[in-house]
Amino acid sequence: MLKAIIFLLLISNVLIMKAQTPFVVQTTPAEFDSLIKKNDGILLDVRTINEFNNGHIEGATQLNFYAPYFAERLLQLPKEKPIYIYCNVGFRSNRAAGFLAHNNYEKVYNLQHGIMLWHRQGFPIYVSPDAQPDLTDRLSPEEWDLLLKTESLLFVDFYAPWCAPCRQMMPMIDQLKKNYKGRVTIIKVNADVSRELMAQLEINAIPYFKMYVNGKAVFNHTGLIKKEEIENLFLKYLN
Repeated sequence: MLKAIIFLLLISNVLIMKAQTPFVVQTTPAEFDSLIKKNDGILLDVRTINEFNNGHIEGATQLNFYAPYFAERLLQLPKEKPIYIYCNVGFRSNRAAGFLAHNNYEKVYNLQHGIMLWHRQGFPIYVSPDAQPDLTDRLSPEEWDLLLKTESLLFVDFYAPWCAPCRQMMPMIDQLKKNYKGRVTIIKVNADVSRELMAQLEINAIPYFKMYVNGKAVFNHTGLIKKEEIENLFLKYLN
């Protein structure tokens, strides 16, 4: 009898904890598209205004995740309506969605892998008439194919200007370009303006690194990486 009572108490505690745990619904692009077509909530893009203008889901409201007033503005959203949130790859939107859930918003939906996967799966993107894309490090699929055919050792850094880890690693990548000039071709690809290529390569997260030897992929890595690891990789194939 005592064991049964303890068991029931444990189950009750688990249920209470689950009820108190903030919940965010993670959605695929198809699920997200179906939800926002109901037109019963708020579609929120938490990227910068430049990112927004250069390609967003039509009907979205823009609120910059990095703005000092972001949290305050976020909490002004009505709690009775569903909130559908997205960003470029899903990182900022997921944090914003979690913040809302922790503040007692009960209908919060996050687009996993963001507008990058949305675009790759063929869902429409609206570009504002006043868009001013930063075309730095843009690479087309045709240019990519040519690189693979002509470069024997190719190391690629896929990044985005807004991505903090990407910016953190840029000085290291630039230094590697100088140190291995003439031995390893190191290029940077801006994911925001190379969407066709990102879709072709099925890359959903950044920073993302790939290395090719005679056109064949031999290495890939998502997220921060140490300089020593990259150099060891170079030396392996240089030798």
